[in-house]
Amino acid sequence: MRHIKRHAPALKKAGKFILINAITYGPAGLSGWAVKSVARKPLKIFLAWALEPLIRRVIKGASSRWVKP
Repeated sequence: MRHIKRHAPALKKAGKFILINAITYGPAGLSGWAVKSVARKPLKIFLAWALEPLIRRVIKGASSRWVKP
């Protein structure tokens, strides 16, 4: 139990770092993968324009209980 208390601050910082990076870079990666897998150019343009903000909003809503503004 003492080991957990000793490592808790480092684990908390690492968890925050991972969560913030997932919120920041996750939507771009997901939308990039979706755009890459679509063959038609008009649909690619629409996905690139609309998908990243939508995914960003969903991730922020899902993680809002852990991240304080």
